[in-house]
Amino acid sequence: MSKSVLYTSSPLLASKTPVWRSKFIVAAIALGFVGLAGRAAYIQVFGNAFFQRQGEVRFARTLELPANRGRILDRNGLILASSVVAQSIWAIPEDIDRDKDKLQQLARLLSMPLAELNKKIEDEDKTFVWLKRQVDESVAQQIAELGIKGVYQRREYKRKYPEGEAAAHVVGFTNVENIGQEGVELAFDKELAGRPGSRRVIKDRLGRVVEDVGEQVPPVDGRDLQLSIDSKVQFFAYQKLRDAVQVNKAKAGSVVVLDSITGEVLALANYPSYQPEKRQNLSGEQLRNRAITDMFEPGSTMKPITVAAALEAGRVTPNTVIETGPGKYNIGGFTISDTHNYGSLSVEGVIQKSSNVGALKISQKMSPRE
Repeated sequence: MSKSVLYTSSPLLASKTPVWRSKFIVAAIALGFVGLAGRAAYIQVFGNAFFQRQGEVRFARTLELPANRGRILDRNGLILASSVVAQSIWAIPEDIDRDKDKLQQLARLLSMPLAELNKKIEDEDKTFVWLKRQVDESVAQQIAELGIKGVYQRREYKRKYPEGEAAAHVVGFTNVENIGQEGVELAFDKELAGRPGSRRVIKDRLGRVVEDVGEQVPPVDGRDLQLSIDSKVQFFAYQKLRDAVQVNKAKAGSVVVLDSITGEVLALANYPSYQPEKRQNLSGEQLRNRAITDMFEPGSTMKPITVAAALEAGRVTPNTVIETGPGKYNIGGFTISDTHNYGSLSVEGVIQKSSNVGALKISQKMSPRE
């Protein structure tokens, strides 16, 4: 007769898994939560300023709000220079729609070859590229109607010069950044420019403004500047000068018109000149303000004025004899000389021979007030 053995399990029997292992796992999990809580506290409280700065570097931008440049006016309030709105065209190369027909139309509107446009947008790693600065409003509108993805517009200001080449050397011009480069635009750039404002914003990667942050600083427009120039006198002075230079086949010419009572400059013109709004292929000859920069020695042209004053004062007559020999005259430690020894000359002869000695002796016959 066989015997059977009965085996039973008992809760009192010890587990083979060490107790410390479960405690270690619980402790590790708790430590992980403590680390996460500490990191969160560091980011939100102790290191908050650093992370905010990093976020601003990546997404926050300070936009400049351009000031409207002041106008330049003539003595009667007519405009010689003013600013008008002009859109500038820019793009994100990686986002541009590569439709060939649309790009061809865009190149035509921008007045550039298609190859040049393609060169500007060929680097798809770029996030910003200017296509053309300051285009006319009508052109900007046609570009917008093309609806090319990745092509955007930015509002800027462009200078207009109604008097064109007639007043170019007086008014001057600005560059594409609206900074004075020549003439009054340069000499009074600080007064005309004003002070730009600023706007702090957050942008997305496409350059679109998502949110305004901080306080907006409004721009301060430049002040208007009124000159003594009379635009009508300026125009006719330039026109007559241009005609005279062309008829006489001269290299260049200048004219300055002054108010004989106040001494104000009513006109100042040079030829050759240039169009301030179209400055492609400009040369130094065109830009040069000869009336201001070139040295001019009146020389013998002053002798008739001296003789006329002496005749008017009754100090001499046309036949008065002036002794110019021996062709030299010492005065105040200086020696005044003629090219030849003309001997005795009448007042008429002094003018004919352009005698320096004769003109000097005639001037000595008059008092300082004459």
